[in-house]
Amino acid sequence: MDVVEIKEAVDKAIENYLYEKEPRLLYEAVKYLPSAGGKRLRPIIACLSCEAVGGNMMDAIPLAVALEIIHTFTLIHDDIMDRDEERRGMPSVHKKFGDNRAILAGDALFAKAFEILSHTKDAEICKKLTRNLAIMAKEICEGQEMDVAFEEMESVGKEEFLEMIEKKTARMFEHAAMNGAMVGGGSKEEVEAMKVYGLNLGMAFQIWDDCLDVIGKDIGKPVGSDIREGKKTLIYLYALEKYGGKIPNYGKKDATDDEINEIVEILKETGAIDYAKNMAMEFSRKAIDSLAILKESEAKNKLVEMAEFAVKREK
Repeated sequence: MDVVEIKEAVDKAIENYLYEKEPRLLYEAVKYLPSAGGKRLRPIIACLSCEAVGGNMMDAIPLAVALEIIHTFTLIHDDIMDRDEERRGMPSVHKKFGDNRAILAGDALFAKAFEILSHTKDAEICKKLTRNLAIMAKEICEGQEMDVAFEEMESVGKEEFLEMIEKKTARMFEHAAMNGAMVGGGSKEEVEAMKVYGLNLGMAFQIWDDCLDVIGKDIGKPVGSDIREGKKTLIYLYALEKYGGKIPNYGKKDATDDEINEIVEILKETGAIDYAKNMAMEFSRKAIDSLAILKESEAKNKLVEMAEFAVKREK
């Protein structure tokens, strides 16, 4: 299977697994974001990792869908916390259905993910995956709490920031690759290599994502939302250090487009965007290097391409 076919298989599986219809409004809210598409990166990584160690990627579909559903749950709750009104180019779940129903939809998706995961064929592997994804979900919450706490802190160290995105974002990539390799029957060394791959890919992806918030165009949410929210991204932390003082209007909720453009110019002039881009590329390189242990295969080549894509994409 190529990446497009994996995506189609995952989309079909999501549709089949999210079959409930009543209460109608709840399940409309539950299906709203999953059915809107998306890159499906985490499911694709899980399936490719399974095949790259010699497994049948269809065996990884329950894991792949569970990861995507947990990811969707985090997006719904993140949008409520950040008051973001747009996601994937359309109204966010809480904007369309209201806060209460959006919270319930997120909770239902979280529960549904573990129901879907239980369809994993090998009972012993299923038990390990369930524990792993529960730990992963807990760490995502820890990362989100760090992100929230950073907004109230005067200063945040780069190491603290990297720990936050490792938990909030990279951990899910790590589990997609590592658990996919477990489903595929990978050796201990192969599973460990895939864990390293996923973690570094996730770090590259998130740092590049922060860059796109500043320089992106069609990214499915308003450009500059991190700036308006006063997010302490790696770009901001580096710029703050080089600028030598508070960056004007950073964190101003109702900042005009002109004010946002002025802030972007400061971020560019201090070299902060280039700094973040280079760090993302370094994480991408580490991800690719970790795949050296795997035999040559089409799945391995696709994993390399995904690590390259993480730092080339424009949305």
